[in-house]
Amino acid sequence: MTIDICRLLKGKIPCAQTGIEIKKSICTICDPGTQCGLDLYVKDGKVIKVEGSKEHPFNKGTLCPKGAANRQYIYNADRIKTPLKRTGPKGSGKFEPISWDEALDTIGVKFNEIKNNQGPESVAFFSGYTKYFRPYLKRLTHLFGSPNYMTESSTCHHATSLAQNLIYGQPAGPDLANTNCLMVWSTNRFHSTPAVGNNIQKGIERGMKLIVIDPRETPTTTRADIHLRIRPGTDGALALAMAHVIIEEELYDRPGICRELYLWLCRLPRIC
Repeated sequence: MTIDICRLLKGKIPCAQTGIEIKKSICTICDPGTQCGLDLYVKDGKVIKVEGSKEHPFNKGTLCPKGAANRQYIYNADRIKTPLKRTGPKGSGKFEPISWDEALDTIGVKFNEIKNNQGPESVAFFSGYTKYFRPYLKRLTHLFGSPNYMTESSTCHHATSLAQNLIYGQPAGPDLANTNCLMVWSTNRFHSTPAVGNNIQKGIERGMKLIVIDPRETPTTTRADIHLRIRPGTDGALALAMAHVIIEEELYDRPGICRELYLWLCRLPRIC
């Protein structure tokens, strides 16, 4: 039997004849907490194809558009692969590559100058995406002596966690496996997080009702029993209106909320 190597290569089939191997990896573009599993098809040390790992417990073979575009991230011509030192005035866009040793020495000298002249509190450390390096940055901030460690989580995860602690007494999330009614607010899980979208679909198939609040039409809204197609920018008004009805008509568990709020307050450090 003749093996058509060209067809195997064109199909990116991993085997001895093509020299293509599957390497296991993870994607942390969104959040290290999820870490979707990746199957990387590698030939001659280069990733030529990306798929989701079917055996991974979270994404189970699915990938969002960001994860599927990993090759574009890895091999983007504009990707910075070495430290750059500015050689012209700010805004001129003039930089030259330098070594990591020179970059770290330069940053260290500058940091110590500022620390000695203006105090460590004068330096603020801010982290955006991605998140895997945040614990190291936080440790650096505190070792430097600055309390100014910041991330966008103050308007994202930490704000959510605070609300959950106030309401439930601990971090919480939707029980997709058992809920009979799910409200999805301005997110399209079938594109942004396909693994969660699959769980929503399973809930729909067993009879779960779906309410979606979104000004757009998406794969999520097409599955909704109720699509609240609000105008962009009116989320706050809708949330306040819903809260008003819940409070005025006492549709909440007053004893339960008071107890959980008390327990949460007891865990706060005393400030004298």
